[in-house]
Amino acid sequence: MPGVRREQGRLREDLGLSPSSVNGRAVELAREAGFHRAAIVDPRLLTPWADRLRSRAADLDRAPLRGLEWRWVTEPFTWAESSTILICCLSCLRTEADDSSEPGEPHALVAPFARAHYYRAAIAMLRVVAARLERESGIPRSSIRLFSNSRIPEKPLLAATGIAAYGKNGCVLVSGLGSLFVIAGAVIPVRTEVEGRPLPLLPADPCGSCQRCRSACPVGAIEQPYVVRHDLCLQAKAGSAEVLSEETMELWGARLYGCQDCQTVCPHNSGLKEAAPPSTGEIGPDISLRAFLAEDNGQRKLRFRGTALGMSWVAGDALLRNALVAAGNSRDASLLGHVERHLADGSAAVRAAARWAREKLRESYLR
Repeated sequence: MPGVRREQGRLREDLGLSPSSVNGRAVELAREAGFHRAAIVDPRLLTPWADRLRSRAADLDRAPLRGLEWRWVTEPFTWAESSTILICCLSCLRTEADDSSEPGEPHALVAPFARAHYYRAAIAMLRVVAARLERESGIPRSSIRLFSNSRIPEKPLLAATGIAAYGKNGCVLVSGLGSLFVIAGAVIPVRTEVEGRPLPLLPADPCGSCQRCRSACPVGAIEQPYVVRHDLCLQAKAGSAEVLSEETMELWGARLYGCQDCQTVCPHNSGLKEAAPPSTGEIGPDISLRAFLAEDNGQRKLRFRGTALGMSWVAGDALLRNALVAAGNSRDASLLGHVERHLADGSAAVRAAARWAREKLRESYLR
């Protein structure tokens, strides 16, 4: 299997340890480390996913599915002979106001999951789990693969623990956390024991007849329940420096990064109480458009260093494009000069957004 080290280590037989006891202890340690939920993937629950993916093999070579390690889903009984997958959930529920803009000082918005570096926090917690497992069971921590926001298909693996179910917007829902969490996990070089274990009871359909997420999507990306068009989804576009259509820019709103409209209206995300822990890489809910657009490339990189928006999969040009679109949608003509300085940018996506924003701000000025 991809990413599995062959170094297996030797269980502490003097302590009477077995793969089953290590599986259970890993879950306990994850909860002690601060995760809000933790469970072991049951390979038997991946069988329907494996069958579905084999029938859609051509789709797996298309963005955004291309490059994911789908064998973790399609070959569950292969890896289960030598590995256990621990899956954890860390809440990213925030309680502060989403927008601190004031008249004459518009801000661009950051989705809650990116306001601090929860992925890094999750990996730090998993390192604690790995160190404890090494001390207690003799499994070298170097043989345990840790992951979060990775090439491993994390959502179907979470669903295969029995504690989560897919919602119509393509997000995974966990009782008490809704969809407001990040996923992390560890591949532990100990076989997954399922013989004699009853299958976990899967959560009932969490959505029923509810269509709120489909109605809330500003671009109609949820074409049918559980099917999201990534070529339309604003979240899917947020980190990629592509040229946006005028229609998309009109609907972009004030977003700097992330779109959670379909999650905001979800009943499962109402009344939640398990909040995000303090974390490093704090950005906050929004940033000043005036300040951001005045920065040069080096300053923008420095601003997001060590944050979720500084990760390699978020293009700096995409964030600048997003800020320009947000400036245009603000209709604050005082931003015109800050927008115009980007008209000759080296990125086609940035230039197109600057031209569009300039026209919108000029219209506002002439009114």
